Amino acid sequence: MMPTKTTFKIVSWDERPFDEPESGPKLTHAHVQRSFDGELIGTGNLMYLMTHLDSGDATFLGYEKVVGSLGGRKGSFVLLHTGSYDGGKAKAQLEVVLGSGTEELTGLTGKGSFSAGHAEEHEMPFEYEI
Repeated sequence: MMPTKTTFKIVSWDERPFDEPESGPKLTHAHVQRSFDGELIGTGNLMYLMTHLDSGDATFLGYEKVVGSLGGRKGSFVLLHTGSYDGGKAKAQLEVVLGSGTEELTGLTGKGSFSAGHAEEHEMPFEYEI
């Protein structure tokens, strides 16, 4: 696996509830647009499903289509996000969905992570293989 130096910014975040009981967890979905810079350059179109607990913590699952270039190779791929939010910080594990790479990224495998607070730009360690 080849490690990369990549950062991302949240371009937009549109979150809406789809189940808001009087007590218990609230369920939401969020459409998120991200931009990437570094060895991964491009844009991400992401949809999260989230469970918000009464404590203020949350868990989430999402799929993101990334379009751009990775290590100079152009194409797109899909990332699976699994993570949690607690103490003002979101943490997630990322994995390339097998078979999702297109064009010069066909055959891409990879994984990464992020830990994001309220800063404008966040590091996203990511390693991959084609």
